[in-house]
Amino acid sequence: MGARLPCVYYRATRLYMGMKNSTKKTVFLALSSVLTILALATATLGTAHATSTTSYSFNLVGPNTAMAQNTIPGTPIAAGDVLRLTGAGALDLSKEAASGGGSFTHYKPDGSVFARGLWVVTGFQSFTSYGGPSSGVQGGVLLVTVSIIGPEATFSGLTLQVSCHVNAPANAPEEGTTLPGLFSVPTGGNTLFHLNN
Repeated sequence: MGARLPCVYYRATRLYMGMKNSTKKTVFLALSSVLTILALATATLGTAHATSTTSYSFNLVGPNTAMAQNTIPGTPIAAGDVLRLTGAGALDLSKEAASGGGSFTHYKPDGSVFARGLWVVTGFQSFTSYGGPSSGVQGGVLLVTVSIIGPEATFSGLTLQVSCHVNAPANAPEEGTTLPGLFSVPTGGNTLFHLNN
């Protein structure tokens, strides 16, 4: 499964890479906080109204990290870059709808921060449930469409994969959260699905 990036890219300026300007940093952090709260509120409202349908929520348990295997020409992604994600969301299978989001940090191979921002779920693609020992502990693999919102650019139409190994079959994707085709190798973190009804 490949990923196609829109024609909007990060400009790697020292101003945003170092976040040296405290006014811009404060505005960016305030905007990030507001957007994160809105994304999580949308996820909560989505699950609260889905009482007669099959709905799930999911959490990235601790930060989830994934590494880029290859340099992607025309993008700021180089082999060895790491994407760190935090967040949560929800999905309603009867409506084929999903919501949620969180924060991201894009690290270069030397460990320096290239960009920080938000990720927001913009669409549902698929969900395979593996079941689990209780409604609060479920496994599965979810594919959603997301937008990555950085300090100077937005990447839209990307696929995010969330994989939880509770009750997973032998051929299941590795535990973690990835952007297939971009940051494809999970390197840390856990996920968990919750059956809401």
